[in-house]
Amino acid sequence: MSARVGEAPSLVVDPDEIVALARAEHEPVAAWCLFSGGNDSTVLAHRCREHYDGLAWIDTGTAVPGVAEFVEDYAKWLGKPLRILHAGDTYRHMVMGDLVWWARFIAATDADPGLSVDAFIARDEREHGRASGGELGQVPHGFPGPGAHGRAYNRLKERQIMALLRESKVGHPRRARVLFLSGIRRAESRRRAKREAITREAGRAAVFACPVIDWSNEEMLAYRHRHEIPESPAAALLFRSGECNCGAFAAPGEREMLKALYPEWFAGIEALEVEAQAAGVRWCRWGGYDVHGNRAGEVSRERPGLLCESCEARQRGPARSRRSRRGASCAGRRSAQR
Repeated sequence: MSARVGEAPSLVVDPDEIVALARAEHEPVAAWCLFSGGNDSTVLAHRCREHYDGLAWIDTGTAVPGVAEFVEDYAKWLGKPLRILHAGDTYRHMVMGDLVWWARFIAATDADPGLSVDAFIARDEREHGRASGGELGQVPHGFPGPGAHGRAYNRLKERQIMALLRESKVGHPRRARVLFLSGIRRAESRRRAKREAITREAGRAAVFACPVIDWSNEEMLAYRHRHEIPESPAAALLFRSGECNCGAFAAPGEREMLKALYPEWFAGIEALEVEAQAAGVRWCRWGGYDVHGNRAGEVSRERPGLLCESCEARQRGPARSRRSRRGASCAGRRSAQR
C-alpha cells in the first residue's frame, strides 16, 4: 500500500505509532514539542499537534530578527500553547565571563601585571582542578568554535530543557518522565541516520521521540505544501531556523551573509567582538577565531546537541539515502571486479 502525498511513507513507522509507543513505554506526565521555528519543526508541530501539551521554544539570545515573532504567530495559527524558555545573558557570559571571575583576575594582575587571561585560566586549572564555577566565577571562554559546540549547546539549550523538565514534574513522583517531541530526521546527517526513534539517557527523566525520523526532504516539503504551513522568513533566507547563531559551526561566508541580511543585529556581535579583544580574550571573533584567523578546535568529535537542527549536517555532511548507499556499494563491487 502506498502512502498519500505529504504523509509518511508506508515503509516506515507512522508518527502516531512512534508517539503511542513512547507513551506506552514511559507514561509521561507531560509532553512538549521542541520548536525552533524551522521548516522541520513546523511540520512536526502540525503533524503531531494532538500529541503534546504545548510548543517549547528556546530564546537563546542569538536568534536573528523575526524568529521570535514567527514562533509566536505560528503557535497562534496552530492553536497551541507556547512556552518560551529564556537563556538570558548566557551567550555573553560564555564569551566574556562574569564579574566574579574578572574581579579575581584584576586582583591577580595587581601582583603580576604581565598575567594574561589564558595564563590565569591555566593557573586556576592547576590549583583548583577546574577553571570555572562557584567561587571562581565564569571563565571568559570567548566565541565558541567547533570544539566548544558542546559547551554552547549545554548552556544555551540543554539547561533550558532541563528546567522545563523539572517544572513539568512538579507535583509528580520523582521517577516521573516527560516526553519531548523532536523533528530530528535520519536524512539530515550520517550520524542521525543511526538514531533511534525513541531515546532516553540512563537515569534521566527526559524521553525524546522523533515522529518524522524517516521522512525525506521531499516528503517534508510535500506535507508543508499540502497543509499550507507558514514558513519563517529566516528559514526562507537561511535554510535553517535562525534561532541560534552561536557560530560554533559557522561555515565560510556565513559571517558575511548574516551581516548583509541582518546588519543591525550583527552590529551587536561586532560590538561584543571589540569588547572581547580589548579584554584580552583569545577567541574574540565570532565563529571561534582569534585576531590572526586561527580557529578554536578546528576538528570536533563532539556529538552536536539534539536541538541543533542544522549543526550536525554542517559538521558531518548530509546522510546518503538507502538507495544512494546501495548504488555506491554496487559501484564499488563493479569497480573491484574490473
